[in-house]
Amino acid sequence: MARKVNGSCASCKRQRKKCPESCVLAPHFPSTDTKKFDVVQRVFGTSHVIKTLQGVEDYQRADVVNSILYESSARVKDPVHGCAGIVYQLQAKIAELESQLAATQAEVVSMRLKRDEMASLLIGGYH
Repeated sequence: MARKVNGSCASCKRQRKKCPESCVLAPHFPSTDTKKFDVVQRVFGTSHVIKTLQGVEDYQRADVVNSILYESSARVKDPVHGCAGIVYQLQAKIAELESQLAATQAEVVSMRLKRDEMASLLIGGYH
């Protein structure tokens, strides 16, 4: 994939070397934004990221980079669980909200029954 980029990618900038025209990192990790690359490099390593990007089609690379960025950021925030920690938190939140929904639905049913009781008392009178 030919590119027109001034300077080098974040990896080549860090290593102080000339970035080759065929660099798969340059479109996704420009030298002007080294923070993203630093996180990814710290978690996955440069060679692993390069191999991963070379293993997918050009049109898939942006999505792969987004996934790698998300996973590496999650791993830095939660070194033990990484992305799985986020999944566990979301599952717990879903369970909590489902429980709240069930309680609210039960309360609605109870209120409707009370409303119907009150309506029948008002319409039918006291016996």
